Amino acid sequence: MSDIKLSLQPSENNGHDNSVPPPPQQDAAPIAGYFAIGLALAGIFTTGYIFVPLAFLASIIALFSGQIIWGIFGMLLSFAGLLTSPVLLTFLGIAWLASIVGV
Repeated sequence: MSDIKLSLQPSENNGHDNSVPPPPQQDAAPIAGYFAIGLALAGIFTTGYIFVPLAFLASIIALFSGQIIWGIFGMLLSFAGLLTSPVLLTFLGIAWLASIVGV
């Protein structure tokens, strides 16, 4: 009977003769980044007071999940959506005026 060598050290071939390499690891799709860009574009071209805050949140999520480029572009487009939304600019103006007047 042959002896089976037990060891905690990994061997070169792990006891198998596999000549086929494992498939390459594929990166996950940047879903949060896709949402950030899509919602920001929707905020620019449609009702900004709904989509711009959602795009900002999706951009923050994209940044924290490691999708830096997607998050930054989502932030930039969210800022553009803020500047093109008259409703959001009115809310910001009223908040600024209330802080000056002391309401």
